[in-house]
Amino acid sequence: MNKGRIYFALFFVVYLVVVYGAACSQDESIAAKNGAEKTEIKSSEVKAAPSAEVQEEAVEKIEVKSIDVQAELDNNHPPIEPGFSCVDCHEINLDGNTTATQNWLYAETPGKEANEGVMPEDVLLKEVRKAIGGIKTASKTFVLGTSMNNRPLTTTAEFTLDPEKMVLYGFHEQGTEKLAHIKKNPYVSMNYHKEFESFDVFLCCQILGRAELIDGENPEYEQLIIKLLPYEDGARVPKDATPKQREDHLRKFRQGLKKGFYISKITIDRLTLINLDMVKQGYRRVQRWERKK
Repeated sequence: MNKGRIYFALFFVVYLVVVYGAACSQDESIAAKNGAEKTEIKSSEVKAAPSAEVQEEAVEKIEVKSIDVQAELDNNHPPIEPGFSCVDCHEINLDGNTTATQNWLYAETPGKEANEGVMPEDVLLKEVRKAIGGIKTASKTFVLGTSMNNRPLTTTAEFTLDPEKMVLYGFHEQGTEKLAHIKKNPYVSMNYHKEFESFDVFLCCQILGRAELIDGENPEYEQLIIKLLPYEDGARVPKDATPKQREDHLRKFRQGLKKGFYISKITIDRLTLINLDMVKQGYRRVQRWERKK
């Protein structure tokens, strides 16, 4: 082989090495650039979706203010979890002077000047006892409104009024939906309404209160049953039982009730009584009692 061919071969090898190296460097540069772009995209995605902990910290820093009942949600409001409503965070400002009930209670109405015809408290409490008082079989059937996770429920149940404490007591089987609500949210609303006869004769009692559940382990349980609640018919005491046999039978029945029933205690915070008969006494047809704080 002559020298010319040798030089040509060496030159060709060097040329291939240089060209291949340049191509590899270009590929590596493109790959690095793509990787940087992906990293940048990934980074921006993280910034767009902060962690739950960051969101919670941000929410904690927000000052929760009271709002008017007419307030509307705007774009600056933090995200709202399913099941939550305004009342879970905010105090709601309600202008009661604009409601029909407030007008009937205190405003100028046909035949009454403003604040005229409001019952003294002792007179009103007597009317309340007449409307929803009575123990044992004279207990009244109420509609009971409960709520959990912003979902309301209404059921019916019998309640007995303790007029001295302004407390209602009910008797309920364990495992019901309303009791599950009360365990999570003690605030309840209640309504007693006399069966409709005409628009000239009506009696209605609307209640807002707080409920607590008394189980069979509570010493108060048996005393409440004996004093107030109509449990005797359910005991089915034999008609020919002696007084001692009757008491033994009732005592055993009460022990059984403790295992399967709760007593609800509803502390009345606000009671609105609507009774057209009160007009005949010179008072307004709508009267309200509120527990003093």
